[in-house]
Amino acid sequence: MKAPYSKTVHCLPLMISCMAFFFVQRALAAEKPVKVFILAGQSNMEGKGFPRPLAWQVSQPAYRERYQHLIQDSDCDAFVAALERSLSEDPKAPLYRWSSRSDVWVDFHDRHGDLSVGYSPNKDCFGPELNMGHVLGDSFDEPVCLIKTAWGGKALGRGFLPPSMRATPEDWERIAADEGKTTEEVKMTHGVFYDRMLEEIQQAFKHLSKRHPAYQNQGYVVEGFVWFQGWNDQFKDSYRDRYQLHLAALIQDIRRDLGHPQLPMIIGQLGHDGDKKGMYPRDAQGQFTAQAVIRKAQWDVAHQEDGISGVACVRTAPFWDMEADGIYYGPGGWQKDVERWRQFGDDRPYHYLGSPWFFAQVGTSFGKAMLEMLSDSTSKLIPNSN
Repeated sequence: MKAPYSKTVHCLPLMISCMAFFFVQRALAAEKPVKVFILAGQSNMEGKGFPRPLAWQVSQPAYRERYQHLIQDSDCDAFVAALERSLSEDPKAPLYRWSSRSDVWVDFHDRHGDLSVGYSPNKDCFGPELNMGHVLGDSFDEPVCLIKTAWGGKALGRGFLPPSMRATPEDWERIAADEGKTTEEVKMTHGVFYDRMLEEIQQAFKHLSKRHPAYQNQGYVVEGFVWFQGWNDQFKDSYRDRYQLHLAALIQDIRRDLGHPQLPMIIGQLGHDGDKKGMYPRDAQGQFTAQAVIRKAQWDVAHQEDGISGVACVRTAPFWDMEADGIYYGPGGWQKDVERWRQFGDDRPYHYLGSPWFFAQVGTSFGKAMLEMLSDSTSKLIPNSN
């Protein structure tokens, strides 16, 4: 009987040493600057990964592994059981048992906290920030903070127009005359969301310790910026034709305004309808479609030899959910079998069908691309203003 007891005693010093090492490492990580990443764009950056299809897929062995890390305690059966109980009590009040992680923080407008599902205008929805946060959190010992600043339905050619691209007084008068508005009305709509974006970023820096109590005033490093936008610029010739110019200016202006001239930038390329008609679809006359023009502009900003350095374009078309697509566009459309449709999607095509699998894959891809960029760059510490 002595051998097992003796073995345990001999292991105690090793266990204590391991625990001490663990706590020392955590303490050292807490002393290092927080790694900050900024995510910006329009509604698909806000997040349209819907919970209903995700919940059904979690109940299916063939799909649940996709989302297990998003589920509380990774217990998919308990997640499904709790959801079913809540729906039986009140069909309008589903209970989703999401996981959260305290080493990755999120700021989204007036919401602040640990990484989880729900940083979206739609309750229990998510965007690219979710899996991107997991990828980054798994890769760094330091805390990670994601500042997500996005608004739906905003064009780069208008609401997000960067300062260096805004009109001269003569241009304001011409635009006002064309639109039947006053020059002041026109000015108020050009670049207003770029300005709000900068304000939200600065407020997140200023109130870091208030919003995230785990912050220990160790400073922060702005590590990267992700831009996922472009849908609304398709529908006006001047926005579409100047998208590449506007996007290049946005990158340069953001770097200037954040005081980080080499800030790594990721562009999430439009991916609606996937590559069903090719990477750059053409119409019946052989001309690039409106989406193809935007896609090409996004790609070219990152790949032109004489272009801006430190920019990567991540294709999202490969993540278009073909199972959701097959139901939405199939015989009879999604209305033919709404219950089946909601196993894979829950929104219109401009929101990537509301597919949680699309947004999960995009977030993972953004995270991996950012890590690759960071391995080739050096970030600049922006002094803590708290």
